[in-house]
Amino acid sequence: MDEVMPAGAPDPAVDINALLEETKNLVSELYHPRGRTPAELKAVQDRLQVIQKSPQGWQIADGLLGADDTDMRFFGALTFTVKINQDWNELSEKDVQDLLTYLMQRFVALVNWGEKPLVLRKLASSLVAVFLRPNTTWNRAICDLAESLSNRNQVPKEQYLPTDFEGAALPALNEIQIAALLLFSTTMAEEAVKRSSQVRRSGEHPVADNIRDAFCLCDFVLRHFLRQFVLGNPVNDVSIGIEALESYRAWLNVRANIRMREPIEASELSSQMENLVQCLGIPGLSKPATEILTELLGSGDKTLTDWHLNVILEYIVSEAGSAHVTALLDGDYEDEHMSFLELVLTYSSTRRVELLLGALTPTHEKLLAYMDTLFHGPGYPGAEDKVAPHLLEWWTEAADELQELSPEEYESSKLEHARQNLAKAVLNCFGRLLYPSREQLDQWDHDDKSEYHSFRRDARDFLLAAYPTLGVELVQLFQQRTQSALETENWKNFEASVFCLAQLSEAVDGNEQAAQCLNEIFFSDKFAALCVSQETQITLKARQTLVDMLGKYEIFFERTRALLPRVLTFLFASLNVASCTAAAARSISSLCKSCRTALTSELPVFLNLFREFHQLPAATVQNLERVVEGIAAVIQALDSDEAKVPYLNDLLSPFHAHAMAAREEAQKGDVEAARNRGHLALSCIASIGRGLRADVDGVVDLESDKDSHVADNTFWTSHPCQQGIIQCLEMFLSDFPLDVTIVEGVCEVLKAGFTEKMGLYVFHPRTTATFLANIPLGINGAADVVMSTASAFLASHKARPNEIREEAGLLIIHVYYAFRFMLENPEQRDPEIANSGIGFLTRLLGKYYPILFSLTNPPPPKTVQDTPTGPEPPVLSTILDFTLTALRGPEPLPLRSASQFWVGTLSLPVNTGPIQRVIRDYLPRLCHVVITQLGGGCARSDLNHLTEVLKKIVFKYQGAAQPHLAAALEALRTKDGNQQQQQPEAVSKEHDRFLSMVLAARGSAATNQIVRQFWVKCRGAGFDYAG
Repeated sequence: MDEVMPAGAPDPAVDINALLEETKNLVSELYHPRGRTPAELKAVQDRLQVIQKSPQGWQIADGLLGADDTDMRFFGALTFTVKINQDWNELSEKDVQDLLTYLMQRFVALVNWGEKPLVLRKLASSLVAVFLRPNTTWNRAICDLAESLSNRNQVPKEQYLPTDFEGAALPALNEIQIAALLLFSTTMAEEAVKRSSQVRRSGEHPVADNIRDAFCLCDFVLRHFLRQFVLGNPVNDVSIGIEALESYRAWLNVRANIRMREPIEASELSSQMENLVQCLGIPGLSKPATEILTELLGSGDKTLTDWHLNVILEYIVSEAGSAHVTALLDGDYEDEHMSFLELVLTYSSTRRVELLLGALTPTHEKLLAYMDTLFHGPGYPGAEDKVAPHLLEWWTEAADELQELSPEEYESSKLEHARQNLAKAVLNCFGRLLYPSREQLDQWDHDDKSEYHSFRRDARDFLLAAYPTLGVELVQLFQQRTQSALETENWKNFEASVFCLAQLSEAVDGNEQAAQCLNEIFFSDKFAALCVSQETQITLKARQTLVDMLGKYEIFFERTRALLPRVLTFLFASLNVASCTAAAARSISSLCKSCRTALTSELPVFLNLFREFHQLPAATVQNLERVVEGIAAVIQALDSDEAKVPYLNDLLSPFHAHAMAAREEAQKGDVEAARNRGHLALSCIASIGRGLRADVDGVVDLESDKDSHVADNTFWTSHPCQQGIIQCLEMFLSDFPLDVTIVEGVCEVLKAGFTEKMGLYVFHPRTTATFLANIPLGINGAADVVMSTASAFLASHKARPNEIREEAGLLIIHVYYAFRFMLENPEQRDPEIANSGIGFLTRLLGKYYPILFSLTNPPPPKTVQDTPTGPEPPVLSTILDFTLTALRGPEPLPLRSASQFWVGTLSLPVNTGPIQRVIRDYLPRLCHVVITQLGGGCARSDLNHLTEVLKKIVFKYQGAAQPHLAAALEALRTKDGNQQQQQPEAVSKEHDRFLSMVLAARGSAATNQIVRQFWVKCRGAGFDYAG
């Protein structure tokens, strides 16, 4: 290797022989660990990398490549690649030429010696690493290597005379040499695609001069195999043929991904493509040929002519193709058979519509026959049958394409032919939807179950795609299957039919013919018996699917209310079945709310069924919430409040009992059980409130100022029923170990009435405000819940803010006490409380700002139970002081909330005395805080929020603010450590320029960029990044 050693000789003090011996030992340890720990192996790898990258790396690579051991030679080849990539820029032109000559000689020697492909492939990578360097003059590398292998040329040539590569160079090589040349060619193609944008000085990609040689090499090998096959000569080893096909695939990828000045046209590949399709019939080569053709068909490659397509079709329908189909039907999913399936699906996809219309040849009809036959594979699809999911995907795409067909473009007979084909596919799909037994499911692992359920989900997409073409006939099919299965109590078929109907629920809404089909099922005596009789032993899975299906046909039942009693009886009965409880609860809630007026006569029955369900283990919080919300919706539909009372008492009483039991558990010290029971009670009481909301479409606009007459809610506010709810809430807030779940429950009960004007859950405003003001904000997670509820409460009275002045003031003072405590105890400042409290104040500015700005005195005594002792500071000034503290603090959420608060405050009308006084008193401090933060004090992520405050200051109060902004900038200039090694005059000019630019921008969007540049200058150039 000395004669090809690159410039920069290694250190002579290093003993190369000793280093080589060390390297061999390390390589042996790496590939034969013999109990080495991961840490020890990592140390070995690290040391080997150091040796590879050292100046002696070239000599080590040479020594390893000449070793007797395969692992040593592999690592030697790897080291050459490492050195080429690392030291390339240090090599002279002579170094490169010598290195290339050496590598080619070693490659040829190893090939002729019978080296293993693993080593040859790695050494080929080193050759390719040299070849792909932009400044390399090695052009026709494949041809060069072929001549070197034939011993006619040992040195790569820079300029070529015309060479008969195919007629002279290739025939001179033996099979081993051809295999090595293919290996090199494939490696070149694969690496070239990774560097598809690389070009040489000529502006061309390095592989441009080799692509024709590469295809020629593949063609040369495949022709040999085809000749032997035609002559009937046995071929024992097809590995070189497989290598040729893999190389062909790699170079097709090059052709598709690398742009060349003279691209290879499809006509130039006609010979290679002809050989490729003929390889379909050669055992051993069929699979790789199939995979390549599948990729070409899928990409729409134009190299495939009609002749090629016909050859492929002939192969698909030949005895060989039929043998693949038979194997798949026998459950043999070997790669060769699955590759054939992919070929069939991809080939048929290219002319899918014509196939379905029957517009092609009789030979093509056999493709459709395959689509039919293969749907009947063994076992359950996905879990056992691996073919059906692929077919289902193909038919779903077919159904999508058929939707686009216009009756004007095609004969009616052909469209009918397509419909029949699609209908047959639906029948085939239905046959694969029968649900396995529990015993069968238990034998599957997680992946099998997942694949089977995935098939069922995909079936939904297929049915929805087929419906526009098949129409009501699809519903009729499943109606007939459902009725037939119901009559014979074939619950597997019943479940599959009901499953299919469930998937079509959205598609058939409003279709009268479809509704008639459903009537045939639901008005039948058999279905009535199923709903009300205990004698019909429906399976659990069939019940579960039926429950789900009934919930999906909500609109149908709204229009066919005579069916509701039997359907809901069935759903309530299904609550008792653990696997159906959740779905039944959802369906009960949905149907009761949408059909409430038709169900009032069933209330006694529903309440009895509810009482039975309430005692069961399946009566979880979520399931109970859904059921009671549905029943409450039916109660809401009663004509009078008096009529509602007994039913509401029956519905609420179990949860009042739960609340009392929770208190007793808490008193006994079982806090966790108490909180769980309390959570159940409050959640269900809140759900009853939501169910009682008026049956109106749309969402109440809490931002609207429109108001109607004030409703008289005296009946409920004076009724024991409401008093019972209030007492329940008082118990939780006064005599219970509170946590966030209990706080959420209380707030959900309060919010249940916010959208209503009258009703059981519409409390007196003072009651609601008192409850909220009595919830400690310091409970972990409670502040956000309480403050958002308080905002919703104020929003619900926004049309008449003056009527709840005291209540709004009470809530503001509740926040005041939290702010006052944190101002006096900075070490206990809670970002959650700060953020939530300021956010609440910001949201009330729109309608309630007069109340906030009127609180200029200390709060009245005993506003809440635990009023702090000692002199109280004024409410408003404490709140404003706290927002300024948050504005200059490090916590991002309070800072952003404070920014929004001050933007809102500065936007208020200034024609009132209180606001004028606040602006006059706080504008200097506000300017100082904002400028200090924007002058490098804040985090980059907070810049935009603070800038919004500055923009509003300048836009609304430029004249008053200018001297305060200037004073703040002067204070910033004189602050220690803020001059950035600049002269004071220079800093002063920068600040003056900043202020003039901000004032000139007058609060426009341009201010943001001005501020960002100022912040970067103050913070340092290292913070100037895109962002």
